Amino acid sequence: MKIKVIMDSGKEYILEYPGNTLQQFISSLYNENQLPMGAGTVKVLKNSFSFLDPESKIMFNPSHVSSIEIIN
Repeated sequence: MKIKVIMDSGKEYILEYPGNTLQQFISSLYNENQLPMGAGTVKVLKNSFSFLDPESKIMFNPSHVSSIEIIN
């Protein structure tokens, strides 16, 4: 599946994502944090650098993603 990731700076990245759904890609942008006293978990947007592409050539910070589009 081809995805276009648009950053808040206006920079656009087009990548071939190996997953089958857009939800899988979006889930990869989040961490699950454990709440205190065993009260469950909460999803938090990653605020650190991650690789955007399978070749590990492009690093980005998910907190700066503006929008995501599926390209046919």
